[in-house]
Amino acid sequence: MAKKRQQDRITALYCRLSRDDEFSGDSASIQTQKTMLTQYTKERGFVNCEFFVDDGYSGTNYDRPDFQRMMSLVQEGKVGAIIVKDLSRLGRDYLKTGYYTEVIFPEYDVRFIAINDDVDTEKGSNEFAPFKNIINEWYAKDCSKKVRSAFRTKAQNGEYTGGYPAFGYQKDPEDRHHLIPNEFAPVVKRMFQMALEGVSCYHIAKILEAEQIPTPRAYICDKHGKYVSNTMVEHPYAWAKGTVYRILSNPIYLGKLVSCRYQTRSFKDKRLMERPEEDWITVENTHEALVDEATFQTVQERIQIKQRPTWKNSDNKYRGLLVCGGCNTRMVFSSRTGRKSKGHFCCNKHRRYGGKECSAHYITLEQVEEILLEDIRRHAMLAAEDRDMYVQHLTHLSEQEWNGEQASWQKEAEKCRQRLSEIDPLTRRLYEDNVLHHKITDEQYATFSAAYEAEAATLKSRYNELQNLLSCYTAQASDAKKFAALVGQYIDITELAESLLHTLIDKIVVHEKEVIDGEIVMRVDIYYRFIGKVGDADGEDILAPKIRRNNKMLIEAGILPAKEA
Repeated sequence: MAKKRQQDRITALYCRLSRDDEFSGDSASIQTQKTMLTQYTKERGFVNCEFFVDDGYSGTNYDRPDFQRMMSLVQEGKVGAIIVKDLSRLGRDYLKTGYYTEVIFPEYDVRFIAINDDVDTEKGSNEFAPFKNIINEWYAKDCSKKVRSAFRTKAQNGEYTGGYPAFGYQKDPEDRHHLIPNEFAPVVKRMFQMALEGVSCYHIAKILEAEQIPTPRAYICDKHGKYVSNTMVEHPYAWAKGTVYRILSNPIYLGKLVSCRYQTRSFKDKRLMERPEEDWITVENTHEALVDEATFQTVQERIQIKQRPTWKNSDNKYRGLLVCGGCNTRMVFSSRTGRKSKGHFCCNKHRRYGGKECSAHYITLEQVEEILLEDIRRHAMLAAEDRDMYVQHLTHLSEQEWNGEQASWQKEAEKCRQRLSEIDPLTRRLYEDNVLHHKITDEQYATFSAAYEAEAATLKSRYNELQNLLSCYTAQASDAKKFAALVGQYIDITELAESLLHTLIDKIVVHEKEVIDGEIVMRVDIYYRFIGKVGDADGEDILAPKIRRNNKMLIEAGILPAKEA
């Protein structure tokens, strides 16, 4: 089919503006481009003019809506000429821009004009156009570096630089780089509480869906008009367990920002890749936390456990709490019908691989119930009778666990701080001796300066490490108070509810049976939230009750075969 005559085809007037170009002033604005192109076409008699505008699109990205629409018309033979303000409006990738101007446009008999760069393919090729394209690409690369640097500086200052805040937060109206809780903050707090009580991500999602809580993406869609789709409109409450998992594992709810986790491969390739963790930027206390550190860490352990959606029909309310003391793997539960015991726990590795990997660590459900109920009541009674004395006792036990290292840490930290305060004036004096007084050579200055810098870096690292250790030590008293307040509520309990177990206990470690003085003894270590496993002054575990049963009772419980009686 013969090509359309030039005067019958469209004159495409293409305008583009990215955020980086906005800093160039009004000369790069869309309205300025339109005015220039309109005046140019009128003066030179171009007809059938049509504007194609991409506002807010980078020159390194050629997947722009109106650019693609224009190129579709080019391929259909409907475009006779393309006119732009300059070559950078077409794009800032010199290879792709050159491909369009040197290959695609001539193939479809399209005249290309870049006004400010004096490029007009009807007048012949412009020898400087390729160099201009390279300069445009250099500009894009330089802008990319500056933007990355600016974002990194903001991140180091604890400023929020993301587009849409995490679910439960919004940007502060008075400071868009600061986050404040919004109307869904209580929902996030409740999600953490449910996870703490042992509710799976799957069932949390089902609860939120039943209560018609909008999903994070549906909220953004409603609030900002983004991510609009038929599915989003029809199912705004369709929570997925993956969405719940991402919220529960996000450290932003601790009141800190973790930035620079991802980066694009280059200013041309916009695909994201994850940075090494040591390159992440973490700033504490940047906004109000929705959950405390202890709850967050406990929830992380909870959501790592694989959970079946049908757990509500199971007798195993201890899901994920029991750990084998031999191989440190989770113990599995087997229910039993028609027998005296309702079920038992055993080492998962032993069940799968037999005695070569680990022993059974067999314990019945009734035995676990008896141990925990007795121990929780004991702690609750101590906390209720004299909470201050109980907290003091827990704190004292914790101090013994540190083995008196706190004093040595404080002494070492003070030495580090003092030495760091000495290095700064020494470095300044060294600089003056080299530059002002010429007492030392450049080589000597470089050697001494590098040595001081290396020493300072080592001291800062060790000082921060010691401060973290001391802060953990200081937190022990606070944690003891939290545990006392928590356990004191359960002085009158007669049964162990699932929510109570997962709120109060971190893990239960079951050790293998031993024969002591002719009796079979099994040690069970209970690790509570906030205080862990605590020993008394003599080193004996006060949270490690022992199951003692004679052979007859062991046979009745199914622990020993009858032939061993």
